[in-house]
Amino acid sequence: MRFRSSSYLIKLMFLSVLIGTIPVILLGTFAYYNSSRTVLDKVNESNKQLLQQMQMRVEQTLRTIDNSATQLLQSPVVTGAFEKEISNHDFEMVHQLYKGISLIQTYELGIKDVFLYSLGSKWMVSGGGINEYSSPEFRAQLEAFSTNEAGSFWTSGSDDSSNSSHFIYFVKKYPFNAINPTGIICVVLSSDVIKEFDAFQNGKLGSAFILDQNFNIVDRHDRTQLGSNMSGQSFLKPILEKKNASDQYETELDGEEMTVTYRISSYNGWSYVSVASNDQVNAQNKIIGWITLLVCMVILLVTLILAWIGSKKMYSPIQSIYATLNSIPSSIDEQKPNGELQVIGERVDYLIKNQSLIMNELKGQQDQLKEFFMQKLFSGAMHPADFEEKLSLYNMDKPWPSMCVLAVQIDSLKDTRYEESDRDLLMFAISNIVGELVLSEQRLVPIVKADSQVTLIGSTKEGAEFKEQIFTLSDEIQSAIFQYLDIKVSIGISRSFSSFTETQQALHEAMTSLKIRVGLGQESILFIEDVQPQKSNLFMFPNEGEQALFDAIRGGNLEQSNLALKHFIGELFQPDTQHRDYQLSLLRLLVDLLKFGQELSIPLDRIAEDEASLIQSLFKLRNVQEMEHWFWSIFVHPYIQELENRRDSQFKHISEAIIDMIKREFDSELTLEECSSRINYHPHYVSRVFRQETGINFGEYLTQYRIDMAKKWLKESDMKVIEIAERLQYNNSANFIRSFRKLVGMTPGQYREEG
Repeated sequence: MRFRSSSYLIKLMFLSVLIGTIPVILLGTFAYYNSSRTVLDKVNESNKQLLQQMQMRVEQTLRTIDNSATQLLQSPVVTGAFEKEISNHDFEMVHQLYKGISLIQTYELGIKDVFLYSLGSKWMVSGGGINEYSSPEFRAQLEAFSTNEAGSFWTSGSDDSSNSSHFIYFVKKYPFNAINPTGIICVVLSSDVIKEFDAFQNGKLGSAFILDQNFNIVDRHDRTQLGSNMSGQSFLKPILEKKNASDQYETELDGEEMTVTYRISSYNGWSYVSVASNDQVNAQNKIIGWITLLVCMVILLVTLILAWIGSKKMYSPIQSIYATLNSIPSSIDEQKPNGELQVIGERVDYLIKNQSLIMNELKGQQDQLKEFFMQKLFSGAMHPADFEEKLSLYNMDKPWPSMCVLAVQIDSLKDTRYEESDRDLLMFAISNIVGELVLSEQRLVPIVKADSQVTLIGSTKEGAEFKEQIFTLSDEIQSAIFQYLDIKVSIGISRSFSSFTETQQALHEAMTSLKIRVGLGQESILFIEDVQPQKSNLFMFPNEGEQALFDAIRGGNLEQSNLALKHFIGELFQPDTQHRDYQLSLLRLLVDLLKFGQELSIPLDRIAEDEASLIQSLFKLRNVQEMEHWFWSIFVHPYIQELENRRDSQFKHISEAIIDMIKREFDSELTLEECSSRINYHPHYVSRVFRQETGINFGEYLTQYRIDMAKKWLKESDMKVIEIAERLQYNNSANFIRSFRKLVGMTPGQYREEG
């Protein structure tokens, strides 16, 4: 593309001036506006703080007076005096009243006088005397105070004898909040006391005043306005409406913009108000405006000079940049050249968009990267130390002190709306549900392995608390999956661990617990320590066929175990397998089977030969059939029989232990949780086993046994029905009768009569 250099230079110069001018103008405008607002905000914030300080100082004094007056009002001398007729001759009582009044009438609090007035006996005592020796003209004011509905209040007013004197009154009735009080106390303060706490008295930018609950001025710099009512002032409307306890707003007063700050006391309903002139504040901002204008003019001049010099020097580099970028395709179709700057802009924009797309792609791959690392960790392909270096990817600094692995499997798709082909989609749906239920800070990324959904969960809790937390979480997961997908799942839970080195072992334990759920029914939640109390050391032989064989043995399935063994040995003898290779593989299988037996705590005496003889016998085998028969007869079949016997024994032991506790403690508050704790099994597992062995659940068995005992007592003793119900832990006899009738078909009384 060719163009005239002078035309381009003029355009570049114009653009440079435009770019340089607009920011300077905007900067100057923004600087002036921002500085003006900042000064105004600082003044308003200062007024807020000063107003708050004034309120705190004033209310501190008022509360002190309140507390002192309350203590005097509650003293036995005052409360007893209210109920009596006293006069000048009751020297001892009057002396005690004077003494109490003098204790609170201190110079520091600014108390002018204190009045005690009996509403029943109509006597009045103050610091000046009693009745007519006090201030008899104040009796009418005390009578007026007594008609106020409030039990305690602050108010203000003028002295009847001299309207120029303005006072503040604190009134409290006795008894407090009574409908018909017997007496009141009135503390009289001079308004000059409040003046001492006014932080705005000499303020240059604002003034403040205090209004009582009737919006009469309690304190103001202009003392002639004390007592004036401000309820008719329109600029105080937000305060009069009392929508907020404290606020700040702008208004207009006599044509001048003002900022009003107020605080309404929750203690006595007084309003603390400051009024500041915005015009006075803005007058101080004029110098800022002149300085800002001067600086902007200097910047503008410098910008014009630099724009001219820079435009000439930038002419040559821009032409070079254009030549380079013009070779890059643009997403915008161009029918004719539009100038160097536009072309450069389009090409740069194109590059930026492509870079953004790449970054979005990388960000989208981050979740897949997390899942990939989890797959490697569970499969043992990633060293735990390398995984800990990548914890920042999961927003973690270090491993949790307690971790475990949860494995979720679908019990069955039979009799559901799903087909077997939907299993994979269901597993990913389950993974999403787990990811939503478990907080991200409590887990790593949930993944799907084969036909199981696997999640590594961590917590700061340990021991029994961690186990209970995991069970509660598992129960929520199980319920949510049934609610949203309408399928039943079982959950296997590994032992807790604290290092990622045990992750693969934990996955194996979680999957193992699921394989042992046979016979416990659907929707099981199984802890590995419940179904396999002794912890095993996992040795992961790198062959899925061997793992399938071990799984079949654990499940107690003879046919599946036989097929898995044949499949495994068949895989060893491939056409390209060397003699030494399959011998080593058979030896590894032998060792793994021995370890597998040790893992299941199967005694070695269950095996007919010792280790040395086993190896010799193994190497004497000549064909596949002999090998299959040898491994089946020496290991697989004995292992399955031992596990079956052990499982039956364990189930029987658990159910017998629970039944024995029921028979011995049926008349106590016996619960499944307590029984499970005694035999060191989880209640959920015990419940499953007990129902499997007895055909009914724990609660039904306990109820049936109690009813059987009740039938025995009804026949063989003279115990009353209410006594039997109480002894069998029923809340009342009605519940016992209802339960008895449900199981026996008649009431306890009818059963006893049938004799």
